[in-house]
Amino acid sequence: MEEVKSKGKLKGFTTAIISAAEKRAEAVRTGSDEREQAAIEDYRARAKTEGERRTASALADARAKEEKRVMTETLAARRSLLKQREDCAAEVIEGVRARLAAYPESPEYGPALDGLLRAGLAAVPEAKSARVLLRRDDISHTGHLKAAAGGVELSFAEGFINLGGLIIEFPEQRRRADLTFDSALEELAAHFTEMTGFGTEGADGQ
Repeated sequence: MEEVKSKGKLKGFTTAIISAAEKRAEAVRTGSDEREQAAIEDYRARAKTEGERRTASALADARAKEEKRVMTETLAARRSLLKQREDCAAEVIEGVRARLAAYPESPEYGPALDGLLRAGLAAVPEAKSARVLLRRDDISHTGHLKAAAGGVELSFAEGFINLGGLIIEFPEQRRRADLTFDSALEELAAHFTEMTGFGTEGADGQ
């Protein structure tokens, strides 16, 4: 009888140990599942964050490259446009220079000098005398220039003039009238520079 009891106690003890082991295994499995799930969720979150970071970085790089490309092409287009304007202005100026250089050989040049002289003298009506600077080739015009001066006494000298026209100096009034084709061409060139804008911007478009 005692032996049966001992076997019953042993079976109960074994059952209890197995039950405890099963509960512990279940707890371990449950904990393992929870940790695995947590690890998976953490990985997914980190993967999502990293993916978003890489996507944002790629978009930023692509945007920067596109902006750089657009800026480069824009600057190239502006440089091309400015060069075209500059070439156009230079062509016009050279055309005017050629016409001015040929003008002194025309029959209209003498009367034109008279008109320039009268305009310059009219700007200083109180002047009784004046000094007129001419090109060396234009000294031959002094005769009709004196006649065009009215009551103003004129003296003549060679001036640093290339294209034509004249300079009138009024020593007593300390004034000077530059009526040369040279200065007129310079003013025209400056006007073209301001109008076209090719001399106001650098290579970066600023």
